[in-house]
Amino acid sequence: MKPIAFVTFSLVLIAGCNDAPQPQEIAVVNAPTEQTGKNTYLMYCAQCHGASGDGKGSLQLDRPARSFIDSGFSFGNTVHAISKTTSSGIPGTPMPPFSDVLTKTQIESVATYVRSFAKTLKEVTASETEMIVEERPIVARGMIPPINDVCVLHPRGLIIGNPDGFSYEYRVDDVRLLAIRQGRFVERADWGARGGSPLTILGKISVLVENGNPNSMFTTQDGDPLRAQLASTNTLNEYGIIRYDLFDKDNNRVASVEEFCKPTTGARALIEQIIVLNVSTPIKMNALQGTVLEGETNIPVGTSTRNIFHATKGIQ
Repeated sequence: MKPIAFVTFSLVLIAGCNDAPQPQEIAVVNAPTEQTGKNTYLMYCAQCHGASGDGKGSLQLDRPARSFIDSGFSFGNTVHAISKTTSSGIPGTPMPPFSDVLTKTQIESVATYVRSFAKTLKEVTASETEMIVEERPIVARGMIPPINDVCVLHPRGLIIGNPDGFSYEYRVDDVRLLAIRQGRFVERADWGARGGSPLTILGKISVLVENGNPNSMFTTQDGDPLRAQLASTNTLNEYGIIRYDLFDKDNNRVASVEEFCKPTTGARALIEQIIVLNVSTPIKMNALQGTVLEGETNIPVGTSTRNIFHATKGIQ
């Protein structure tokens, strides 16, 4: 009985003491971002980039890893830019994507830590004219400059930027994919020019389709080229979508096409161009130089899907 009496007395005593210290909640204190980022960096990044960020890791690579001490950032030096590169990787290089390995918080922490290696680095903010792709795709339309020395300026161009850091440059007149890029998106230099000027395309070229001047992929069964006409774009999904119609020489619409592009996750660095066709008259689809077509060349009446694979090159 004594234990019971003691407990009862204790409860009454505690309840009656208004000035007695109340139980305190134990706050969970997260480790500082720099410390958390450092741990993640040492576990996943230091083998290539070195513990001090000097690019001298323990792994032997075909091409030396970047030195962060020398501000060697591939696609911008902001935490946002470094996070996107860490998440998506760099196709054609030993740098893999970490989006399936690390959480968003871990990626941002390691990006903050990586940025600290360059002690004299100043924060670079986007100008008012730069378009930044964040959680959803963006489409920029306007004049696009010559993609190389042998190509011409296109008054009507279109660039789709996806959240994974890739962008896709199209010529609108005949709706042809010219190049696939990675990195920052577009600066609207044309907004400040009275007569209009080309978009400043900021991403680095990962794939150049037929040297920037590709042929048409679509023909009639007799081999006559079909004319493509832009219908619309859609940015409501994970990847930006472009839609266009195909017409024969008599201006009859023979097919409607919807396509989008995304990087693959296999051993090779590839971009997959997924094309869905709704065909009213049988047509043919031909692979462009340097690409691989998955599926039959002949496209029958009805709905069909064909995949085109583009091999990326290493980005310097």
